[in-house]
Amino acid sequence: MTVIYPPTIHLPPIAKIASFSAAQLLDALNYLHFLYKPEVRGSRRKRARAPECDGNRKPRLRHEDDSEVQVIQSDAFERSYAMRWLTALIAQLEVWQELSHSGDVCLDDVGKPESTFAHTEVLFQQAASLLAICAGFSATGTVTRKFTFGSIDNQRRVEVQLTDIPVDNDDYGSVGAQTWGGACVLADMIVEDPERFGLNLSSSDAQSRRFNILELGAGTGLVSLVVAKLLHILPSFDNREVSVVATDFYPSVLANLGSNISANFPPTNDHIPSTHSITTHILDWSSFSTTTSPQLDGGLSYPFDVVFGADIIYEVDHAPWIKDCLKELLRRPCEGTLSPAIFHLVIPLRPTHTFESSTVESVFVKACDIDPKGDIDLVILSKESITCDAHGDFVQGRDLGEDVEYIYYKIGWSNAQL
Repeated sequence: MTVIYPPTIHLPPIAKIASFSAAQLLDALNYLHFLYKPEVRGSRRKRARAPECDGNRKPRLRHEDDSEVQVIQSDAFERSYAMRWLTALIAQLEVWQELSHSGDVCLDDVGKPESTFAHTEVLFQQAASLLAICAGFSATGTVTRKFTFGSIDNQRRVEVQLTDIPVDNDDYGSVGAQTWGGACVLADMIVEDPERFGLNLSSSDAQSRRFNILELGAGTGLVSLVVAKLLHILPSFDNREVSVVATDFYPSVLANLGSNISANFPPTNDHIPSTHSITTHILDWSSFSTTTSPQLDGGLSYPFDVVFGADIIYEVDHAPWIKDCLKELLRRPCEGTLSPAIFHLVIPLRPTHTFESSTVESVFVKACDIDPKGDIDLVILSKESITCDAHGDFVQGRDLGEDVEYIYYKIGWSNAQL
């Protein structure tokens, strides 16, 4: 287990900042970044990576350490000290920058190697960024992150900025106010291989149709935003009418979801095709389980070609509710060249929610177990296990964190041909 120290203990003393090397100061900044802007747990799939230089290494964080980090984050004194330390560092860096541009001062005379002055700009930028993060954390308790996803060949790149807001302790459903690893994993897979998720329109017959995408339990909106931005750079969607609808049920989550969409797609953005739209909509899954189906309006009044869900099964009722919801919203099989409509679901295998996770396979029957002559039903077409490092920390090509397991289900109509 890694020992996690608060800033007052771990950081170089404020009075002696000038005596530390650029590498030591960069390590201190990385540690503060680790404390106050932690990476989403379980968000990186395991794959080969190039070794990272020592200056980019982050402290190892195991699952049992999460609570310790949260205690430090909530400690106003420690955060205040971190801000004072960053302010002192920025002041010292300004002095070094002035010295580096002065022809009258020999760098050896101030006891600093040439490399220290060469890194002042990088140190300054990181310190200023962290100071803003700590100040924002102190004021509102929110965390803003930038997520970047790319294809293996680096031909595609999608960036999304998301803000997480504090979870309402009196409302468990408000966990959607936070970005979870399952959404990161699904978004990464979509950008890596759009065709796998039905985002490949090669049929001329399909080109005349509006393409409708839905996300269930969108939370902070990561998957919907990634899909919307991805479709803007895929040639097959240049002149195609596309609708992305991000849904959730909880008011605070929906409000934050709308803010994240506005931040990534401001109204004045001229680069967004007029034929593309991304909107939010309230959706109560339980309403589809009644004898009378709900009246669908606005963005939910048409069938969806692709439906996404990430980490949305954490209560025993969720899987049956979602199935009833999909029966109304997922496009039914039809003749012609259209690809079958699919629900893509990624869930984590949490030890605390084993039974809840198992309900997916009890509610959705496997395709191989269904009578082909029976009534049409929603079935599991495929199942894949995904392993992620808890925090994606890599040193010399080796991952250091513990594993997080996910299952990716592809669910569709029983008589659809893939």
